[in-house]
Amino acid sequence: MKTLKLEKIKLHVIFWAIFIAYELAVSFSFGGRFTTFPDYASHYLLNISLFYLNAYLVFPTAINRERKSYFILALLIIAELVLYMLLKYLLTNLLVGFNFQISRPITNTWSFLMESIWRAIYFIGLSTGYWFALSTIQDRKTIDNLENINVRNELQNQILEKTLLSTENAYLKSQINPHFLLNTLNFLYNSVSKFSEETAESILLLSDIMRYALTNADEDGKVKLASEIEHINSFIKLNQARFSQRLNIDFRIEGDFDNLRIIPLVLITLAENVLKYGDLLSEEHPAKIIVLIEGYNLTFTTQNRKRKTVHDHSYGIGIKNVKDRLAMYYKYDLTIEDSETEYKSILRIEL
Repeated sequence: MKTLKLEKIKLHVIFWAIFIAYELAVSFSFGGRFTTFPDYASHYLLNISLFYLNAYLVFPTAINRERKSYFILALLIIAELVLYMLLKYLLTNLLVGFNFQISRPITNTWSFLMESIWRAIYFIGLSTGYWFALSTIQDRKTIDNLENINVRNELQNQILEKTLLSTENAYLKSQINPHFLLNTLNFLYNSVSKFSEETAESILLLSDIMRYALTNADEDGKVKLASEIEHINSFIKLNQARFSQRLNIDFRIEGDFDNLRIIPLVLITLAENVLKYGDLLSEEHPAKIIVLIEGYNLTFTTQNRKRKTVHDHSYGIGIKNVKDRLAMYYKYDLTIEDSETEYKSILRIEL
């Protein structure tokens, strides 16, 4: 940005150097002599100031994107003409007062006014052309930017369409794959049931668990609380089958939950921690999974002793997921007591 500004300043300096050299050459060809440097420097400084005042203040103030007032433009041009003549009058007298030779001393007020007005209009005209050029370039840039934005938007729309198509395909695949998996489990259940009822029952439980996990919730993102509880029950039964019914788990449900609804796969995460990390073979300290419903208030409690063989009890990841999901739907309270030997969680939700 600084480099661009320096380049613009250089261009302006070169332009004014050429312009002044041209005018001095013309003046010398007609008059045959030069005047003093202070005379040239002060008057050209005044003229150049008028040029930029007109281009960067007068025209942008009167004519811009918010308004176009030619009346205000006329008033501002008259004001800058008056200011120019006043400053030129003071400047001329100042140079004369310091005994500098000047090219056009004030000998006649009328002639001075006419000459000053003509000179001012000359530079205002140059400045107006410069302002029009800048405005045209700026408008062209604005149009180009809008066209570029439209092109980018079109490209983004095409990318979004492709992404949407890919998402739709992925969604269709995600529907096909679970469907295939559930059909396969049903096939295995029918095939195995003839030979082993226990194995067939385990396959049926696994099928129920997978179906629940893969089934979409309703439009409000919730399922029946009864379905969530049944999902936990199926999960416990499947693990009991794995360990030949040797797991000591106290799973209790207290209260009426027929008409209550909850976001899915929240309670199962807490219950799964019990089955994954708990010491479930101890008869003296059975694991507890308790569902208590009082009106619309749900209290879900899990408690278990930790297995000594598990060195990394990674409760944190699942709990963080539970908290994030609960925060989107409920005001809840989740209390966790985590010691070296025991883990307990109490979740309270108003459904």
